[in-house]
Amino acid sequence: MTIKYTTLLLIAATLSSAVISNNLIAGEDHGKEDQHSDHHGEEKSHGDEGKHNEIEGHIEITLSDALKAGIINATAGAGQINKMTTVYGRSVINPKAISQVSARFPGLITKLSVNVGDVVKAGENIAQVESSDSLKRYNISAPISGVVTERYANPGELASLQPLLTLENYDQLWVEYKIFPSQQAIKKGQQVTISSTVAKTQSNIMYLMANKNQPFMTAIVPLENSNGLWTPGQMLAGSIVTSQMDASLVIDNRALQEVEGKNVIFVTNKSGYETRELQLGETDGQVTHVISGLRVGDKYALSNSYLLKADLGKAGASHAH
Repeated sequence: MTIKYTTLLLIAATLSSAVISNNLIAGEDHGKEDQHSDHHGEEKSHGDEGKHNEIEGHIEITLSDALKAGIINATAGAGQINKMTTVYGRSVINPKAISQVSARFPGLITKLSVNVGDVVKAGENIAQVESSDSLKRYNISAPISGVVTERYANPGELASLQPLLTLENYDQLWVEYKIFPSQQAIKKGQQVTISSTVAKTQSNIMYLMANKNQPFMTAIVPLENSNGLWTPGQMLAGSIVTSQMDASLVIDNRALQEVEGKNVIFVTNKSGYETRELQLGETDGQVTHVISGLRVGDKYALSNSYLLKADLGKAGASHAH
């Protein structure tokens, strides 16, 4: 019995020693896990801090580097929101810029020195006719500057009442826009932005005329064309300012960027820029009324603000890793 008891004591002591050892090992492992957990918590904390900076949207950049990147700032302030109506029409030649050149007296055409496509200046001699009555020759000069678009006669032929040439000047075109009854807010004198797929300019409604047996009126808008950018017959859109609303604070639409589904701009701070979420009101496509998120006098990135958005995206990607 003593042997058995002694044996049991030895077994119990061995098991107790094993339990203590296991507890110590478990304690050490638990300590390591706690340390690892604490370290992971620190990393998570750092990660949260990075995420916080990303949400705030701070971008560090010097003024000189911003200028090198083509980022131009603007100052927030009051402005006007224009209510626009879009109309469509075609460019035509101003009736005053078309001239039919004829002989003053009937006679024989002795010289016709211009052809279709030639450009002439007002007062330039372009033809000569020998009078049938006096048999004296007289010169015919161009009444306007322009291009020869038609030629109806040749030297050796008789000139009577028919035109010899047609001259057209394209320096000042007209745009004829159709104005329908639903567009009654359109009036003479209103500002018009004339645009094609490649160009844009501004003018004003010069005439507003009714059309017989037609359900629309015609708005005549002068189109400056001394640079030859426009041609007769072009289909052109017109954005007409029919009313204006004064706004205490507006922003240029070129500055607006969308970040995580929100309308934001990049406002300057001491180290560069920071994002500002805006609550927006009415817009005319060029400027927008700012309800909240910005103050008068704040400076914001206008040109190339998309570069700041791209940099913000890179920062977010690095925090994600």
